Amino acid sequence: MNGKKLLLAGLSATLLVGAAVQASFAAPQGNDGMGGPGGRWHRPGFSPEVAYVRMLKQFDTNGDMKISKDELKAGVDKIFDQIDTNKDGQITPAEVKAYRQERIKEWRAERAKAKGDNGQTDQAQADDNKGDQTDKGEHHGHNPRDRFVREAALVRGMLMFHRIDTDGNGQISKQEAEDAANKFFDRMDRNHDGVISLDDMPNRPLL
Repeated sequence: MNGKKLLLAGLSATLLVGAAVQASFAAPQGNDGMGGPGGRWHRPGFSPEVAYVRMLKQFDTNGDMKISKDELKAGVDKIFDQIDTNKDGQITPAEVKAYRQERIKEWRAERAKAKGDNGQTDQAQADDNKGDQTDKGEHHGHNPRDRFVREAALVRGMLMFHRIDTDGNGQISKQEAEDAANKFFDRMDRNHDGVISLDDMPNRPLL
């Protein structure tokens, strides 16, 4: 598995806990699902195009550039099993965080290997060190914007996890993950043809 796929695997955990909830609680309006001309998908930060591309890389097993509900379920179940390291049928915020950190760690190792023996540039090494410190909660920095982005991401993650955790036990069961994925699928499948494809993407202007 190359570095890009490793990173995407980590990001897919975020997709489970993030995009599914954002799409489920979003409320597209108008015929194009974007509130009509000049409209938009509700919930700031949600991009159906980005979610679609990530799903293609992870879940499109037959290569037809479409995501069926069965493909999404199989992909969600696979990632759930990878996150559920103690195999108790539940995933916790700590397990999600550990999964993401491990995937990013593997991606960094792959990137360093591609550059040759310790061939990372000084800037790349500095970026890695900064990322390590941030993951451990040790990087405080002096940039207010960076701190705000990190704290906002943490709050969003907690809220999203809470929304998928419908029984409120502080954990996500496979059924809860699948239920959230189904809501996500139904919201993304805007033309209701049973698959998520390019036809479901908003007609945003390129420029």
